[in-house]
Amino acid sequence: MKTTNPTSMTHVKIGMLSLGCPKTLVDSEVILGKLPASRYEIVDSVTDCDIALLNTCAFIQEAQQESVDRILELIELKKQKQIRAVIVMGCLVQRFPRELQKDLKEVDAFVGSGEYQKIAEIVDEVAAGKKVFEIGRPGYLTTSGENRIALTPAHYRYLKISEGCDHTCAFCVIPSFRGKHRSRTIEDVVLEAQGLARSGAKELVLTGQDTSYFGRDHGGEYLLPRLLHELNGISELEWIRVLYAYPSCLNKDLMIAMRDLDRVCKYLDMPLQHASDRMLTAMNRGITKRRTVDLLRQFRETVPNLAIRTTFIVGYPGETEEDFEELMAFMAEMKFERLGIFTYSQEEGSAAAKLGDQINEDVKQDRLDRAMRLQQSVSLENNERMVGKTLKVLVEERDEKDSQQWIGRSEMDAPEVDGNVIVRSPKQELRIGEFYPVRITGCREYDLLGER
Repeated sequence: MKTTNPTSMTHVKIGMLSLGCPKTLVDSEVILGKLPASRYEIVDSVTDCDIALLNTCAFIQEAQQESVDRILELIELKKQKQIRAVIVMGCLVQRFPRELQKDLKEVDAFVGSGEYQKIAEIVDEVAAGKKVFEIGRPGYLTTSGENRIALTPAHYRYLKISEGCDHTCAFCVIPSFRGKHRSRTIEDVVLEAQGLARSGAKELVLTGQDTSYFGRDHGGEYLLPRLLHELNGISELEWIRVLYAYPSCLNKDLMIAMRDLDRVCKYLDMPLQHASDRMLTAMNRGITKRRTVDLLRQFRETVPNLAIRTTFIVGYPGETEEDFEELMAFMAEMKFERLGIFTYSQEEGSAAAKLGDQINEDVKQDRLDRAMRLQQSVSLENNERMVGKTLKVLVEERDEKDSQQWIGRSEMDAPEVDGNVIVRSPKQELRIGEFYPVRITGCREYDLLGER
């Protein structure tokens, strides 16, 4: 691609690549929304633009490596003159600012996770050929007054209700590059939700480092249940989904809200991380196994047909085979509908990084494989119980291999991380972004099969 001087162009082409979690994706949408359409044109690919924006992830070493790999790819495109400039933003920059600036001199601008209000000015400077290094306080908290350029399909949108985290989990350094917990007001969140619904969103996915802590920093109360009541009144919405709820911050009010509010999905994403009290204490999770079991049972008793998604860490420093077997027994007993496993990542700056008795990588991988085999069998068993039932399914795309099949999601499935419902409809064309009743006729380990 032949490029010209951006300062001589009517529109500078901007490409965005957003890595990591939905929280980063919301930030990326806000960043794009701050670029004046009179000067900048948003294009679909970072390989066909003048200025490439990369919003990075720094959660664990694997995510950091992916971010670095993408930076190097963009630098190579710049050397080949396919793009003119590279702007790197977000968590990796906030966490390792000086290291990146020293090692990646070809990057035109580094922007921390809290500086997105300056992005238009920064892009202007880069377009004029200047180098920029802008790092300040971590974690940008968006408001309803900001424009967002959608990076998801129109029928579902992520809604970030808070920024940062006040927990001190021993394995985690997120507060260092996202900051302390800060909640938006209920009124501001509802105002944005109404705008997203008017723009065509039928599902809102609530996100934040800890959604269950929402409101606690304002008046000492957990206000997520009250927020759900307000959002439930938006008539254009079909589904409201909650991600990233911290177990020690959940209460009966949330259970009742999930049970009684018709637009709130019977779905709870609640990362538990382990089941051994010894490991929970070492991780500084602020909850015991007994309290966890009681909480899960109370949720299931209060909210019929609840789908619970969780995540666990295996190979944490000092984790014995007995600790791991206790986790496996817990998984087998609780039969979580959705579950992810991470191997422990030794993160610089975390309390756990300094611990002795770090676990060998081969042992970590072995435990990951064993845990996933168990969950695969649990998931298949759960899915087999769905055969014969009729589910409400949101259709998201046509099957590329079979024109008579579509791929969708049920209320039990969050975008991108959970399974699908494969819908066969030979006599009727299904519309993307619409809901249909689907009779489940079969299943796989993680997906359901059904007919319109």
